[in-house]
Amino acid sequence: IAVGDVSGKGVPAALYSAFAGELVRSRTFRRRYTSERSSPAGVLGSMNTILHDRQLEEYYCTLCYAVFDFKRRTVTLANSGLPYPMRWARTGEDEKIGQTTPIEIAGVPLGSFPGSSYDELTLSLQTGDVFVFCSDGVTEALDVLGREFGTARLVKAINQTAGASAREVVDVVTNAVLEFRGDATPHDDMTVVAIRVLS
Repeated sequence: IAVGDVSGKGVPAALYSAFAGELVRSRTFRRRYTSERSSPAGVLGSMNTILHDRQLEEYYCTLCYAVFDFKRRTVTLANSGLPYPMRWARTGEDEKIGQTTPIEIAGVPLGSFPGSSYDELTLSLQTGDVFVFCSDGVTEALDVLGREFGTARLVKAINQTAGASAREVVDVVTNAVLEFRGDATPHDDMTVVAIRVLS
């Protein structure tokens, strides 16, 4: 899973986004044939070098790259400045009782500085786990009073989705932001991706 956001707006930003997306796809495809730079941290490091070498200093990309290995029951993540992904996990035997916590893994936006390296985190997967990835257009959405939606409201929204499908989680989060924003003019786009481990 790769969820990203690029700086700027308009056609130049869209072209930059398309280029960054192709870098992700090519490196994901390469994972099938070689172990070189195939880890999430390696993918981000490689992308950072290429994007910085293009000398597009006014643009940068934030990206969270996560590899789910359902055979080993793990997920490995690296992040380059996207808001922390969220994980809802059961806290007992009841599949509808759990807690949402941020996966605190940070990193420098891609293309900003040469030679940047990225940390990597591996977590065990449990049945019922829900992972939510959001762009900053979610947490930084403003209401008519200029208040941010923030992480606490995001956690609250996810906590209300225990037992829901991934599609329903996305809908609940999106609707929570829209309701919070009210009549305020949106200043950024929103991306929400959810993964639910079914077994």
